Amino acid sequence: MTIKFVLVLLAALPLAACMEDVGDDVAVIGGDLTGPAATACRAAIAAQVGKSQSDVAVFDVAESEAGIGVQATVAGAEAPWACQTDAAFRVQGVMYTGSEGAL
Repeated sequence: MTIKFVLVLLAALPLAACMEDVGDDVAVIGGDLTGPAATACRAAIAAQVGKSQSDVAVFDVAESEAGIGVQATVAGAEAPWACQTDAAFRVQGVMYTGSEGAL
């Protein structure tokens, strides 16, 4: 895990207070939820957990100097997953944000 990736994740934490509840336990923060970074991360997260891309729902995409941070829920997971892409939308890392004991 790179320091830039960790910094992007830490920078996104204050955005949690800006979440909009749209019902059915789905929270949308913002960003381009269907763009190339979200699409690349959905595929990478699905591959990491061995699930279909339809089981992965992106709820936040945030751009920074370090790249693009994507957060998504996965069916059956207790916490969201985080993904980082570079400016060319190449996935740089995928990380579970909850307890690894819960995986």
